[in-house]
Order: sequence, then C-alpha cells, then structure tokens
Amino acid sequence: MSDSLFSSEFEPADTRYLWRLWFADLLDLATSALLGWGALRALDVDRTPRALVVAGVGVWLVMSLAGGLSGWTLWRGVMGLRLVTDGSAPGPGRGLVRAGLALVDLAISPFLQRRYGDRLQKVQPEAVPAFSKKWQRGLGWQGFWLVLVFASVWFGVMPTRREALGYLRKLDGWRCCHAKTPPSPFKCSSSVSRALSEAEDGDAQALAIVKDCPRAAAEMER
Repeated sequence: MSDSLFSSEFEPADTRYLWRLWFADLLDLATSALLGWGALRALDVDRTPRALVVAGVGVWLVMSLAGGLSGWTLWRGVMGLRLVTDGSAPGPGRGLVRAGLALVDLAISPFLQRRYGDRLQKVQPEAVPAFSKKWQRGLGWQGFWLVLVFASVWFGVMPTRREALGYLRKLDGWRCCHAKTPPSPFKCSSSVSRALSEAEDGDAQALAIVKDCPRAAAEMER
C-alpha cells in the first residue's frame, strides 16, 4: 500500500492516497446502505430486496451530491481526505457522476492501482491533517452524516409500528401485557411504548391492542 508515506507532488493524481480513498468510498457505500435501511424502518415500509436497493442507491446519490458540493463525506473526513478539482470542491455535477464511476473504481483500482473514474473527471484527493482549520470546516458535513447514522441505528433498535403491534398480539406480548416475565424485557417495554404512542395519535389498531393490554392501559391512564 504505497499511500501517504510515498505520495508526492510528482505522483500521478489518480494513484495518490489510493487505499485511503478506496476504504473511504467503501465505507461511504456501506453507510448509504445502512441509512437506506434505517429510512425504510423509520417509514415502516416493507424492506424487500428491491426497496433496500432503491433506498440505498437514493442515499448514495444524495451523499455523492453533497460530497461534490463540499468535497467531504463522513469517511473521507475520518481518513483525512477531501476531494478537490483545481483546489476547490468538485461541484454537484461531478459528485453525481462520481456516484457511478466510484463503483467502477472500487472494483478495479485494487488491481490496476489507478482510479480511472476520478482521472476522467479530473478529481483528486487532498490530504487534510486532522484538527487543522480546513479539517474543522468539514466537521459540519461529517457531523450531518454521523447524526443520520445514529438515527438509523436508533430506528434499527426500536420496533416499528407493525413490529410493536404484531409482538403484542403474540404469546410473548400477552406475557408482557399481563406482568409475566417476557423473553425480552426491552422488546416488551419498547413495544408497549410504541403502541401507546400510536394510540395517542388515534391509531385504531393500536387503541384496540392497548385496551386489551393491562400494562399499556395502565400507563395510558397516568
């Protein structure tokens, strides 16, 4: 991995920081998939393979657009890199085009040791030392994506409406509602909390389940 130790102004731009940028792109792609999955859970949409692909691609396009505007993504910042064209951010157009070309570079650059997609667009990585002023100016962009990652994890942990109501209809839900020891106390409490929230919003199914669940009914009367 001839990376930053051997990078210099004489090294071709499409080989500079090759592995750091490769890992950053790979992790950004994985983050897009996570955010897409989290968005589907937040919207309580069926997470079919097609829906997951569409959501992940949509987030990847938005991330690439934002990365073109600023030069930053979450993982580029972690790796201490910013994409530039002639010293400034590549722009939204190059960012969107790179959404497709980066996938090609991810596949071929480990073997060819070149990023032909970036070379085609005249985009190159710029090393930004951690905690420098330039790095600090990118924290807003990185923080935005980090907040979304935490939100996706939250939606992944907490039950959706359908999961909560479905759980409370089952035997484990009956044990939860009637003060028996459920297999998962966290799932019990989070499902009851979600059912109460939906019932307070006037959801008919949730209201019916809360009425038949002594634990939820007692909490609703408080």
